[in-house]
Amino acid sequence: MLSLTTVRAWVLSRKGVLLFLLVLAIGSWLRIYDLGAESLWLDEAISENFVKGNVAYIINESALQHNTPPLYWLILHYWTALLGNSEVALRSLSAILGIGAILITYLVGKELFNHKVGLIGSLLSAISYFQIYYSQEARSYALLLFLSLLSYFFFIRIFKRDGNWYYPCYFLTNILLGYVHIYGLFIIASQVFYFILYHRSFLAKRCKLIATLSATVVGLSPLVILMGPTTMSLMEQGFWIERPSPIDILDTFHQYAGYGLGSHILLILFFLLALLGLFSIRREAGKWIIRKPIDSLRTISWRVGFESIDELVLLILWLAFPILIPFIASQVTTPFYFYRYTIGASPALYLIVAKGINTFKMKRLLYSVLLVIIIFSAFGLHSYYVQDVKEQWREAAEFVEINSREGDVILDYEAWGHSPFEYYYKGDLPIFKIPHRASVQEVATLTDQVIGGKDRLWLIVWEGYGSPMWDYLTGKYAAIWELDFNGASVLLVDLPVDDSD
Repeated sequence: MLSLTTVRAWVLSRKGVLLFLLVLAIGSWLRIYDLGAESLWLDEAISENFVKGNVAYIINESALQHNTPPLYWLILHYWTALLGNSEVALRSLSAILGIGAILITYLVGKELFNHKVGLIGSLLSAISYFQIYYSQEARSYALLLFLSLLSYFFFIRIFKRDGNWYYPCYFLTNILLGYVHIYGLFIIASQVFYFILYHRSFLAKRCKLIATLSATVVGLSPLVILMGPTTMSLMEQGFWIERPSPIDILDTFHQYAGYGLGSHILLILFFLLALLGLFSIRREAGKWIIRKPIDSLRTISWRVGFESIDELVLLILWLAFPILIPFIASQVTTPFYFYRYTIGASPALYLIVAKGINTFKMKRLLYSVLLVIIIFSAFGLHSYYVQDVKEQWREAAEFVEINSREGDVILDYEAWGHSPFEYYYKGDLPIFKIPHRASVQEVATLTDQVIGGKDRLWLIVWEGYGSPMWDYLTGKYAAIWELDFNGASVLLVDLPVDDSD
């Protein structure tokens, strides 16, 4: 029979593993909880519609329709073929990849520094609003995050251990990374730059690593064919992304830090903790006494030094390349910098912050800092789970179904080739699609074509308030309802009776 002492000894001997399993369980729950609660928003509905096509269609059209390589869409194509196209099925792929990212963050932190840094880094990842949000979205960002981490894990293993099997794993991961998203190339570029900086440290493995990177370049060369025409077109015609400013970089770090109430405090705290991690600020002598703060300041001395420089340089490059290179390039060419594309860099910040937290030798102080981060992160996560953060197309479609009647007609805005309204609407009214970026004249022409013999007209549009088509219809016809379901806009107008007969 097991005694209490035996159980306690077993728990203490496996304390680190049990703590990580607890972190993983929390992170998993946060990514699975309410996975299908909110409607698919516009981009997710476009994903659902796009992956219905065959493999050849997805490969040929991914760059044209999504400005990305085809790998994620191919995976989602087979995923939905197996599990269906419900909200949970569509998002579950990202949720699983997000859970995997917590595990790899721990392994990378442990490999670079120690078990404690890996554990703290995985905790920051587990409760990260930024990573949770994209782990609950049917888009490619969770896969980009997971493969960025996996790529760095194998790169670090090559740097530190040089096992032969790491090279093919590193090659395969980078190939997959490049074919998921263009921003994956900046992750690879940061590793190449690190290799150039530390080429003397790679003497014994230089030839194998050069061969692996060369093979990666060859393997990624078809991207020129896949993405080249779209890239040239975007450079000539422009992109929907506006030219970024330094504020956008700050906003990127703000996104990494948290959401909602307390996110500004988290951003400042992350900045201070990152400084501790980078510069290894440690107390050398003296003791902090709460009741005597002034006397404590007189007795305490600090030492500022550098520790684990090679590892920190790697993390800085990992963090900087996917942010600074697109930002600088966006100043001189068509802007393409957007914070969600940089998700592959977010683990680097969490690990730098984790190293800063690990500098605290007093357990009470360390636990207090972690508790503050958890509490303020919880504020943002509570808002995320209880508020509608996506467009509520399900509710919009249900409203139309309940309140429509015979003699109505629907105009549905076909944003980027598809509308999420189509995914949810189960009614029988005739639906006429408004082409993407339709002019007011095109709306007027289409309206004149479809209203004959109809009593009322529904307009379904993404963020319709104030749009030309919205203003045109409300200016010409009497509005019965003007409703917004968190970006899913619904307009019902009364059509005039035709007395010509």
